[in-house]
Amino acid sequence: MDTIGVITLIFLPITQTFIYDEITAIKNYNVIALTLNRQNESCFPYKKLYVAKSDITAIREFSHIIKKEKIKLLHFQFGTSALYLLGLKMISNLPVVVTFHGFDASYELKNNYTLNKYREKLFPKVDHVITVSQKLKNNLVNAGCPEHKITVLSGGIDVEKFSYMPRKLNEKEPVKILCVARLTEKKGLEYLIESFAMVAKERPDTELLIVGQGELKEKLEYKISELGLKDKARIMDYVPHDEIPNIMHKHHIFCLPSVTSSQGDEEGLPTVLKEALATGMPVVSTYHSGIPELVQDGKSGFLVAERDVKNLTDRLIYLIDHPEIWEEMGQHGRKYVVENFSKDKQSEKLENIYYQLLKNPRRNKGARAGKYVVYKLADRERRRG
Repeated sequence: MDTIGVITLIFLPITQTFIYDEITAIKNYNVIALTLNRQNESCFPYKKLYVAKSDITAIREFSHIIKKEKIKLLHFQFGTSALYLLGLKMISNLPVVVTFHGFDASYELKNNYTLNKYREKLFPKVDHVITVSQKLKNNLVNAGCPEHKITVLSGGIDVEKFSYMPRKLNEKEPVKILCVARLTEKKGLEYLIESFAMVAKERPDTELLIVGQGELKEKLEYKISELGLKDKARIMDYVPHDEIPNIMHKHHIFCLPSVTSSQGDEEGLPTVLKEALATGMPVVSTYHSGIPELVQDGKSGFLVAERDVKNLTDRLIYLIDHPEIWEEMGQHGRKYVVENFSKDKQSEKLENIYYQLLKNPRRNKGARAGKYVVYKLADRERRRG
């Protein structure tokens, strides 16, 4: 069994369950994780992991591990990680795969320094690129990445863990709206709260729960208070991922009104939307980045334009008023996720990429040992965790 080295600057921020699920789903390869910073070990236990003693010596340390463990292929999580540790490709001359997840194929492309390094260093030297949505692929092609190098492959979810449950409204039960997200600008939560204020005015028998952590918590809590929603809307702090299915099963409608941030940061294909759809919840979201590739407007939920509070409100009220369509929408969303985003199916596709590269490696013979770029993006990526 060949060994793959999966590299990420942090293993793992609490929000990156998608990376952990991807690594642990791989069956036909031995996977060793390499990182600069070990976090949340109780949430993401993983024995086959090496942590560099320092950022400065990481490339030398990882090069030694690559030889010792006979690693055959390197898979970087995030384009910025690959750029920061690109010396590993140049020293080892192993095949390299890079997965772009969101900010690294949107926000970072607005930075001319990063963009130039992508074009000069990263795109020519990596053997294959994965994007989690077609939209991110388009971004990278427009930035100069050869299209033939790119595969669109979004991470899968555990469809058994996020089991299906038809949504029905019991007598005298309020309609419960849920959002699970990092409390950050691109999640569009201020628009969700503004919309819910209008929803609650028209349909008083409703509740909103937002689950998550982030830098906007105080601002969002103030907005809830300012709009007089304290009795109807609340923010719940971090909840272990294993408890999310149970919370989803207790709610009727899921809403994630994602937006492009003021700095150009975009979603990839939000894992939480796959999870919500898998449990049978109708979803309201936005025409943002890869989301229309997942949520089918009018079938598994509704999509509105970014920052369109009026239409967001209208769609939520429509779902509140028509609980008879919840089950059909939920069945459609569940079927679509099981067919296209199950963890096992997506893992097989990833393993096939590994197989093709190991069978026919396209090495960059121009790369010379010792000539590597030291790139100052580590701190920025750490903050995004």
